[in-house]
Amino acid sequence: MKHLTALKYFTFLIILTLFASCAKKEFHIYSDTAYSQRVEKKFSERKAMALKRDSALFNVFNLNLTQAEQEGLKFLYAYMPLSDLADYQGEFFLNQVRWSLAARDTFTWGKTIPEDVFRHFVLPYRVNNENLDTARIVFFNELKDRIKNLPILDAALEVNHWCHEKVTYKGSDGRTSAPLASLKTAYGRCGEESTFTVTALRAVAIPARQVYTPRWAHSDDNHAWVEFWADGKWHYLGACEPDCIPDRGWFTEPARRAMLIHTKAFGDYQGGERAENRETNYALLNTLSTYAPTKEIHVQVINTDANPEKNATVEFQLYNYAEFYPISVKKADEKGQCSFLTGFGDLVVWARTDDRFGFKKITVADTDTLTITLDQQPYTALNLEYDLVPPIQREPLVVTDDCADKNNRMLQHEDSIRGAYESTFRTEEQARAFAAALNLDPDKTWKFISRSRGNYEEIEAFLKSADPVQRPTALELLSLISDKDLRDTKAKILLDHLRSASIPTNAPSSVTPAKAGAVIPAKAPSSVIPAKAGTSSLTSNLTSTILNPRIANEMLVAYREFLSKQFGSAFIDEVRQEPANLTNWIRQEIKMVTTENYYNTPLTPVGVYNLRVADEDSRKIFTVACYRTFGIPSRLKPGTLEAEYWFRNQWNLADFGNSGVTAQTNATLILKSDPANPVQPQYETHYTLARFAGGKYNTLAYGYDNFGDPLAGPLTLPQGHYLLVTGNRMPGGKVLASLSFFELKGGETKEMMISLRKSAQAPETIAKLNAVWPVNPIDRNSFDWKQTLANGTTVIGWVDPDKEPSKHIFQDLGLLKNELDKLGCPFVFLIPENKLPAGFTAATWKNLPSATRFLTIPDLTSLTELEKETGKSLSGQFPVVIMINNESNVTYLSSGYKIGIGEEIIKEAQRK
Repeated sequence: MKHLTALKYFTFLIILTLFASCAKKEFHIYSDTAYSQRVEKKFSERKAMALKRDSALFNVFNLNLTQAEQEGLKFLYAYMPLSDLADYQGEFFLNQVRWSLAARDTFTWGKTIPEDVFRHFVLPYRVNNENLDTARIVFFNELKDRIKNLPILDAALEVNHWCHEKVTYKGSDGRTSAPLASLKTAYGRCGEESTFTVTALRAVAIPARQVYTPRWAHSDDNHAWVEFWADGKWHYLGACEPDCIPDRGWFTEPARRAMLIHTKAFGDYQGGERAENRETNYALLNTLSTYAPTKEIHVQVINTDANPEKNATVEFQLYNYAEFYPISVKKADEKGQCSFLTGFGDLVVWARTDDRFGFKKITVADTDTLTITLDQQPYTALNLEYDLVPPIQREPLVVTDDCADKNNRMLQHEDSIRGAYESTFRTEEQARAFAAALNLDPDKTWKFISRSRGNYEEIEAFLKSADPVQRPTALELLSLISDKDLRDTKAKILLDHLRSASIPTNAPSSVTPAKAGAVIPAKAPSSVIPAKAGTSSLTSNLTSTILNPRIANEMLVAYREFLSKQFGSAFIDEVRQEPANLTNWIRQEIKMVTTENYYNTPLTPVGVYNLRVADEDSRKIFTVACYRTFGIPSRLKPGTLEAEYWFRNQWNLADFGNSGVTAQTNATLILKSDPANPVQPQYETHYTLARFAGGKYNTLAYGYDNFGDPLAGPLTLPQGHYLLVTGNRMPGGKVLASLSFFELKGGETKEMMISLRKSAQAPETIAKLNAVWPVNPIDRNSFDWKQTLANGTTVIGWVDPDKEPSKHIFQDLGLLKNELDKLGCPFVFLIPENKLPAGFTAATWKNLPSATRFLTIPDLTSLTELEKETGKSLSGQFPVVIMINNESNVTYLSSGYKIGIGEEIIKEAQRK
């Protein structure tokens, strides 16, 4: 008995010792031995690559670090993109590790997160291609007390409510602002909202990731949202668009029509989710089956001898923005095979290796396995027509809305919080007073300060710090940058470009700069730079190609003073006399890599110089930055985006020995619009132009502010093989596409007509509707249904102004205001009273068609009547837009998210 008691006591001591040991056991970022060895190997490789920044990045390992901190740092360094190795300090990454571990220890759910989930979806500091900042720390401190007593799922929903208090949707350019910049601005596009929300969730140790469809099949756009992990399961939500339950958003129905939805997992991902691409530094996880019906397509690639073509590149291309965009790119295996999980729409599958290729257009529902033979060469002349059909629009899912009213009240309150912050931005009166004090143009000053939103203090500091004689030039500099630049650029960055700019004042054959900081001359010799197409302003060309801080779509940074000091006056003088000296230096000093910068965030010019490693896009930006710093006009060539500089009265390519293009091999292409087109074709909406290289046709960059409209004048292009794609998207999402392959020979001038294919479908009456419902005009002016409808055709829209799909309609209509005004039809927007945002007025959306009215409706009776007439479920599918004539016939109906409704209205009106 005593022996048994002693044994029990001994057993108790062992258990107690084991328990104490477990209680003290330190958390590991990775505990698997094999995984640890892979991280160590990759970390060593990265350390060797970043040798030029060894102390800046790796001195933090000399600090007293815990095991988890060392592992976290090594994991981040091993797999971070090249841009982060080049442009940030070791202390920044150490803080990211420490605050992620602190969040794990702070919240009850932190210790329930599996090691691999924490490693890939909490620890990473980067969400996508945003500029990095200290948002993790700021957001943790703001959210900690608000959510600490909630379970993880409720906490995630509450974080999204906080995000909505801070940021709402507004479209902008493709550069992604940092989370703290979005906080200051109070709005962002979907990519910025989702970056902001993922950052906030990770800051409080809730695993999160940005998921997106790279391109929609049914509409010319894309979208990003958020998935978060709670209690062993991934859920989704609309970023900065909170709901009272997870797994619900306005994009639920569009996502059911997607061809791909994916997310990027940072690092060596070994999880069980399907990875379409598993690369060394990341994995692309295909999450489409969460949202839509899917099917796996198998591809066999063979050569002309019918043998498998191993390592062939296979692109699964989806028509969107008038190009065939590769939503997934894969490598064929040893047997020449690969597969892709996708939705039930149409794709073009393009396989290639070197200059050999083959392709097929497929309907996924009818395809299981296809064989592609690499037997094609670039075409001299070939015309094809494709009808491309997206996945069908399905009957909307039935969703319980028990908490909708409460959630709408919360949204309105959160709108008011954000509105109160926005009310602190500079007023026009304050901006004009500021301009008067500095003797600045008041109209220009107000334009820039108003567009800077919460960044107004930085813009004011820039203008105030500029030397008085330079202030007109400072305003000119602000006119060169984008609205987003105005919203997130610091004064010290703008001052670097102003004070260190070298503007040429006398240049007979090459460009000789004036002293740094010179004022732009009113006149300059014509040999310096040609006038911009469509203008006679030499000054505007000097500012756009020398003073301009913007080169591509990169984050603006200071680099001119740094580059001037590092290169020195002697070398700069050599480059001014012979600009090729710079490209020679770059070839010798900068190592090129192709796969390491996988988030496609360009290295800054300072980062390229310090690291002495770059990807191709970062090298181009670095080249232009150096030339501009040295006072030599430089830019990215419209169309091909090659770096070029002005020298001896012409544009010259910055030759790195791989372009194979010279001035003697150019040709001229003249594009014209077919007078029968229903609308004036727009680049990347109705047509694109692509040039053959590397076994595929690569879309040329036109249509943006800096790159011009190809229809505006002749295009000077390198000789080669080209593809002109045109597309006319129908209301249901189907596209009538044409592909015209052709060759341009050196010295040749060729004319081509852009003709949009037309639908043979006759107009039809969709429903009869007695559109007379009780309404309350927001502008308080009287409104009469009968008088409005008697005008002929009326456009009626049921909208939720706080949600992205409705905002897209207002943006679409604004872009086509002049064309829509010519139709002469009224536009009536109906807003349910419980969806009216705080502070919304008839003037909230400017530049809408002249005959636009906003009305509130007490309920959805009007939409219910339309549902009965059409047999469609519409009540949860905002926005709903119809065209109705004076005989009560509905001839057009659109429901849910769509881009291009303004154009569809114009086309429908022309068919009558």
